[in-house]
Amino acid sequence: MLAIGSSLQEARRRRGLELAEVEAATLIRARYLEALEHEQFDLLPAGSYRRSFLREYAKFLGLDGDTYAAEYDLRVAALEPEPPTPPRRPAIGLVRLLSEVPLTRTVATAAAVTLAGVAVWQFGGSGSTGAVTAPRPATKTPAPTHGQTHAHHPAATAQRSPGRPRPSLILTATHGNCWLSVRIGSSAGRTVYVQTLQQGQTVRFGLRKLLWIRLGAPWNIAATISGRPVTAALPSRTGDILATSSGLRPSP
Repeated sequence: MLAIGSSLQEARRRRGLELAEVEAATLIRARYLEALEHEQFDLLPAGSYRRSFLREYAKFLGLDGDTYAAEYDLRVAALEPEPPTPPRRPAIGLVRLLSEVPLTRTVATAAAVTLAGVAVWQFGGSGSTGAVTAPRPATKTPAPTHGQTHAHHPAATAQRSPGRPRPSLILTATHGNCWLSVRIGSSAGRTVYVQTLQQGQTVRFGLRKLLWIRLGAPWNIAATISGRPVTAALPSRTGDILATSSGLRPSP
């Protein structure tokens, strides 16, 4: 039997994370995360939220979210009472439905249908004039005669020679979500990015200047610089790095 709550708490503490940091990264409220760690599932919103929060939290910590969700279904969800099914409303026959429609509404509907038919006949018949105009044929540019040449605009023919691509850092959330804070130069520099990178999302940063980056869950991130993999240089737990065109290094 999998100890859901204690294993989540142990994994979080092993990563050196506080509940507030996990909340910022997963967008799950801290009180719900704490309820998961104590297996107080009744404190979470009812329905599929409990299972979804549990899977997302486990996945963020680098655990198998599907295994935790399956354990929840086996131990908890199976014992929860099913919500009462609302009584089905008996079907109303067509004759009864029509009989309940007011007479004035029926007459108005019939009149609208009649007017629509007249309009279609009037504007769609062969006797209509001016309702639809045929498009004017496109004029063709005459071909140049012998000895004549057309001047080409320089902007239409000029081609820019491909330059050397600028170095860039690409971060992809491959295994789960990761909270990111990116500043220019140092931890005191101008903030250029603060957001939770959702699983499957990618973000790109130019490296013309030194970047200071704090990663909430670096184990969920794959990194490349100008196509060169640099994932191995990421910290194993929540921490800070410096990124340049030459690579990544720990922030002092």
